Amino acid sequence: MFATPPPKGMRTPVRTPGTLVRDLSRAVQETLDLAVARAPRGSVLQRGLRLASRSWATVWLIGVTSLAACVAWVGALYLDLGSPVPAAAGAVITVALSLNRSLRSGLSLVGATAAALIVAFALYQWWGLHVWTVGVLVIVSLVIGRLMRLGPEGALQIPVTALFLYIMGEALTDDLIISRIVATLLGVAVGLVFSMVAHPELPEERMTERLSDLGVRLGELLVAMGQVSDRRVTRRQSTEWLTEARELGVETRRIGEELDELGLGRRFSLGSERAVGRAIRDQYHLIQQTSDHVNAIARGLFDATSEGSVRLPQGVGQMLSSTGTAVTAHADAMDRAIAEGDPATGVIEALEAVEEDRTRSVEELKGTDDTNALVLGGALVNEVDRMAKRLAGASSR
Repeated sequence: MFATPPPKGMRTPVRTPGTLVRDLSRAVQETLDLAVARAPRGSVLQRGLRLASRSWATVWLIGVTSLAACVAWVGALYLDLGSPVPAAAGAVITVALSLNRSLRSGLSLVGATAAALIVAFALYQWWGLHVWTVGVLVIVSLVIGRLMRLGPEGALQIPVTALFLYIMGEALTDDLIISRIVATLLGVAVGLVFSMVAHPELPEERMTERLSDLGVRLGELLVAMGQVSDRRVTRRQSTEWLTEARELGVETRRIGEELDELGLGRRFSLGSERAVGRAIRDQYHLIQQTSDHVNAIARGLFDATSEGSVRLPQGVGQMLSSTGTAVTAHADAMDRAIAEGDPATGVIEALEAVEEDRTRSVEELKGTDDTNALVLGGALVNEVDRMAKRLAGASSR
């Protein structure tokens, strides 16, 4: 019933309460996926099940976050910290899809809260409560937030918290400041614990899956562009390909931003976890470069059809298709390559087919008398050469 553990190196074999809870969430996800596959195709039932399947990870995160807020609230009451609101708010803000992101959010929140309390207390003692001091409070709070490098969210947290506390006036005592900070720390600690089960998959598994899916889609786009070989490529077709290539490029950049936020292979990881994180980053850079090449190929076809349709030589089309097959093979074997570092035999074989088609396309281009086809084909061969070289380098590690 439970999900099969990933390949060696992807996660620790030790069974903890966190892994058991993750397995429970995965079991629900697998059940929903199986129900979608068995439901009548195109039926209302299948659409509803598919929506539930796609939304399960979000529903799970919402449930985990709400439970963390409740635990932090009860903990604050048990420790007699005064108001339990800061603890619950700290837990809600801190719960994230990775421990690294959760820790950063928590530290930012604690720093912002402490700074807001100190600023509000100091300004009230100096000037009291006046209309014009509100503006001063916001200015000072924003400046402190920037100097502390808390990020956009953390920097805004200071003036917002300070404004709420400023109206307390004389009630803002040293004891209250300490209790609020302790309550926030409690919420952050609870949020860190619940972040370990905030997503059914570990960050490494999730990013590997997304990179693999992106690689498959890039390969499929290349195959689609190559299937029109020996036929005329229309402006409409080239526009659709370029649009899809750009969308994949945007998605690639978003994955890169998420990798930076997760900090895989950089912070809070040791031994095999750090090695896996670095391997994932290597795969991301390869996918990013592949996306750039696919976009350049789509752009070349788009530019070539600016004055009408253009014929794509048969050999060049076959070369694009075989390159797409190689990209797909690499994406399919990405999880094993990351976990075990073994070269993908399927990719090596696919690259041999690319080399054969590349040689055939060059010979065909030498015999063509169509200048546009010659220029276009030469540009596409160049992009394929660079892409194949990078794939070969990744497969030989």
